[in-house]
Amino acid sequence: MGSQVTGLKELQASLKKIARQTVPKAAAQAIRTVGRQAMNKAVKSVAAEIGVNQKTIKGRAKMTAKPTPSRLQATIKVNRSHMPMIRVLERKSNRLSPTKGSIRVGKHTVQRGFRQRLANGRTHIMYRQGRKRYGIDVAKVPLSQPLTQAFDRELKNYPEQVQAELAKQIAGKL
Repeated sequence: MGSQVTGLKELQASLKKIARQTVPKAAAQAIRTVGRQAMNKAVKSVAAEIGVNQKTIKGRAKMTAKPTPSRLQATIKVNRSHMPMIRVLERKSNRLSPTKGSIRVGKHTVQRGFRQRLANGRTHIMYRQGRKRYGIDVAKVPLSQPLTQAFDRELKNYPEQVQAELAKQIAGKL
């Protein structure tokens, strides 16, 4: 007496569909998720280090090319240029405290600094330099090094993170 298996062809077809469609979609979603998490963690650590709101730094990092099932690659563009020091005052806890010969903005101090409203209507923290021509310049907070270090730190174990996220995605699809 023999037993007959029913639905074997349907099972094989669904396994082929999983291999052909579900895995690339899950891989793209895993890459996107890990990229977003890395961006958010890097932004959070840099914002805490500089002493500004996360929103101020978040606008400088953007995922420009999102991964698709046919192109499993994400591109994150980061604006690493210096940030004007007046942006530090966007956080309510930061204060502007002028002292003789310097000005303190949050946790940053500028020697020979002052606050000035410019001709275009904006207010900036300026400081005097020892040059005759263009002797006044806008005080800025360097972001290049903190942003680079934060993204390197967050993406150090990127393959393991993608692998774990891919396992979660595939388990959710099954």
